[in-house]
Amino acid sequence: MALISIEEVCEGVRLGLWRMDEEPEELLAHFPYLRCFECPYKHSARRKEFYSVRALLIAMTSDPELCIDHVESGRPVVSGRGLEIPEKRRDTGAGWQVSISHTKGYAALMLSRDKAVGVDIEYRSDRVAKIAAHYIRPDEKAGTVEQMLVLWCAKETLYKLHSDDRLDYFEMRAVAPPNGNELMLENIKRGQQVKVHVIPAPDYVLTWAVDF
Repeated sequence: MALISIEEVCEGVRLGLWRMDEEPEELLAHFPYLRCFECPYKHSARRKEFYSVRALLIAMTSDPELCIDHVESGRPVVSGRGLEIPEKRRDTGAGWQVSISHTKGYAALMLSRDKAVGVDIEYRSDRVAKIAAHYIRPDEKAGTVEQMLVLWCAKETLYKLHSDDRLDYFEMRAVAPPNGNELMLENIKRGQQVKVHVIPAPDYVLTWAVDF
């Protein structure tokens, strides 16, 4: 079983984590209901991500009729399998709010009925230091690779949370350097501050946020 955890991180919001340690064929053998989903990818890694996220969705909801679609903007939405999303509900995600992230070996999924959610997970490496100039503003401080990684994840999370704003990295600003298990980010377009929660682990860093 590749499920790591399902947690209600706040009222009405669930966070699920899945270890992607099985190949697509193994996932299909262990979870036959996944065969109902038509995977558009041929590459093994993308197929693994596709099936893992959908297995996690069903594990979190106990509803095998649910599936994940994407609206024209690319934002994921949850709907009933085999049913088109009515045009008037395309912007609302057919009653669900959902955010997805995957990285080397892991997939994360957040679900809520009535709150916008955002999640990001990144495996640990020093690659964020090499591209720091592309996402860290001159007025932000991130002196260690750990702080850079947290800031990268946090900005990815806020980007997903406020997806309609199509934020650039420099349109998000850390109010203070990353420290502990929380980070305050400002959406400069809105002039709104958002609390981003940080979950560090030996293999990865995960960040999540909820827009109340």
